[in-house]
Amino acid sequence: MIPAGTGYDEEIKSFYTLNKGLPERAKCSGTACFVASKSMGIELQDQSNYDKRIYCLGKCFAAPASSQDKSIPRIANFSRKSVLVGPLMGHQYASLDQYMHENGMSALKAALSMSPDSVISEIEKSGLRGRGGAGFPTGLKWRSVAKEKARTKYVVMNGDEGDPGSYIDRYLMEYNPYALIESMIICGYAVGASTGYAYIRAEYPEAISKFLNAAKEMESAGFLGKNSMSSGFHFDLSVVQGKGSYICGEETALIKSMEGQRPEVSIRPPYPTEKGLFGNPTVVNNVETLANIPWIIRNGHKAYGDLGYGKSRGTKLLSLNSLFANPGIYEVEFGTSLDTIFYDIGGGMKHGSVKGVMLGGPLSGIMVPDEFRTKLDYEEIRKVGASLGHGGIIAFDESTGICDLIEHVSTFAASESCGKCTPCRLGTAELSRMFRRESGATPDYRRFERDIESLAAGSLCGLGTGMAEFARSAQMKFREEVKSCFM
Repeated sequence: MIPAGTGYDEEIKSFYTLNKGLPERAKCSGTACFVASKSMGIELQDQSNYDKRIYCLGKCFAAPASSQDKSIPRIANFSRKSVLVGPLMGHQYASLDQYMHENGMSALKAALSMSPDSVISEIEKSGLRGRGGAGFPTGLKWRSVAKEKARTKYVVMNGDEGDPGSYIDRYLMEYNPYALIESMIICGYAVGASTGYAYIRAEYPEAISKFLNAAKEMESAGFLGKNSMSSGFHFDLSVVQGKGSYICGEETALIKSMEGQRPEVSIRPPYPTEKGLFGNPTVVNNVETLANIPWIIRNGHKAYGDLGYGKSRGTKLLSLNSLFANPGIYEVEFGTSLDTIFYDIGGGMKHGSVKGVMLGGPLSGIMVPDEFRTKLDYEEIRKVGASLGHGGIIAFDESTGICDLIEHVSTFAASESCGKCTPCRLGTAELSRMFRRESGATPDYRRFERDIESLAAGSLCGLGTGMAEFARSAQMKFREEVKSCFM
């Protein structure tokens, strides 16, 4: 840990936007709010009392959003079986007793009666892949930590993934923190970790509060702490509040943040499963990934694997932005076509016609209407030059110019880059200057192409490569409009 009060400590604080937490009257500058403001013909206002923008408040269904808006999204299931949102469609869980009355903690009881290896095997056989964007097999990650010979191991819930346009994790944490804590205990038992950390975005203060209360209830009830459910297994949990940094959604940056270091992306290998938090083997799973665990343990890997398409098994939560006729959080089965999601579930555009959708947040390729026949599947979406990402779908109409959109996304990427790798540190800033037409920035189309190639080839993490994917997609699918930016 870095000792408080040092100059280095002050330098680290300067990296973050929200060291003092979310301001009472924060306004969102994220991509969903940007395209909403364009559609409404208004100017998107930045925070008057902060020198850095807040890029997502998790209220993309009601954009342009502010921290004072108390509206809630529609939540619905469109899968043959609901893995995630079934209980949440009717209510939030207000207490541990309510959660247990509806079969809560039965998965933990079942897992503790199994061997750790058997628990991991269930997750492996289910085909569950990480829902943070990369789609890495969850069981393989757990297995990697389990086989490490270390006295200390950790489980970390990544609740700091703040892709502008995605508000899935916010409502999973706010509506049912008990299920996520249950999942973390199961993971700890399976991999041999006795300590867990829930790292939650500062932009989600209600999620932090509800998680803390849920952890206290579960400790009092004997699920957390020593001798969980009289099994002999010990698991402690701490909640860590983020400080306002998009890059902390990347697992190695998140780990450094928790250690008190500057949250820069690390070169891999070694991976966190080998040397993670404080140099120990660490499982880092995002919120939606963990939310699947109790259902799999209760119903078995086969029931889960029967849902889905190709290598993408189970269901996926999607969050639709405010430009849809039916914005909200929807559970769909992998293999569902984008046509069905856009027109049947989302109801098409609230006003006007769709120009494109950003399926994996701003740092992902754009999909145009001709590509909506594509199935919701990691590999199929990749074939059309886009990414599933976190599952936030941002639709935009003709009122959003591509030049303005590239400027917005590149400014976001430049603001949130950790600065560790040169292509991202310099490339995102150059693209931002180029499309803002700042003094000294030459609108050079060939330079634009070179910057994209550098970002794609040399970036350490998904921020830089995602920026390249977005820019290349815009260049290919809106070629003439992009060229007009340089005239």
